[in-house]
Amino acid sequence: MSNGPLIRPARNATSTIPIVTAISSNPVKGGLAASLARPGGNVTGNALIEEISFEKNVEILHEIVPGARRVGLLTDPTVSIYQSSKKLFEAAAAKKGMSPVLLHATSLQEVPKAFAEAIAKRIDMLIVPSMAIYADVDPTMIVDLAARHRLPTIYASDSFVGAGGLAFYGFSSARFFANAAGFVDRILKGVKPGDLPFEQPTQFEMVINLKTAGVLGIKIPQSVLLRADRVIE
Repeated sequence: MSNGPLIRPARNATSTIPIVTAISSNPVKGGLAASLARPGGNVTGNALIEEISFEKNVEILHEIVPGARRVGLLTDPTVSIYQSSKKLFEAAAAKKGMSPVLLHATSLQEVPKAFAEAIAKRIDMLIVPSMAIYADVDPTMIVDLAARHRLPTIYASDSFVGAGGLAFYGFSSARFFANAAGFVDRILKGVKPGDLPFEQPTQFEMVINLKTAGVLGIKIPQSVLLRADRVIE
């Protein structure tokens, strides 16, 4: 299973049945594990330390939209990593001389309002992280909102780019789920989940959707295309 909306109810329902996470945003800060190395309970799997990608997301978007001055972050203020993510996002924006704007949405129903707020606040580009409500949804709604508002957006889940999003930087979800199967195998062979360290993926990927860039009237710099692992044309 992936992320907090599914993991936490499962964890609250049982402390004995093993739970393997395909994607979990910082399980230690989320109270799901004592530590990444020794979870100690019934939850283990893949741990996505979301914060490490903020600087790169801002960097890539700023290279795609060099005149951008205000960068937005679609975020859920109720998640456990909100405060740490907020600080790192603000630091990443400041490094590029940009103004950071937080756009709050605690449910899918609030996402359209957050996009409307982005336009009202003259956001030049947007980051959609893989935390909480944004990881377990059909990406079409968010991608369509970005297209409708002509807002250059980078996503932390590759499924969004497949649905027509502009750019992705992060970890392949296919690799997450394949790795989760390995945890299940070890648990079925008798290893306790609390003794299985959470694993953090180390290989980042970047995907650029040239078709979406054309619709938005954006010319992707050759320097970005050369670094991309995959280009959708």
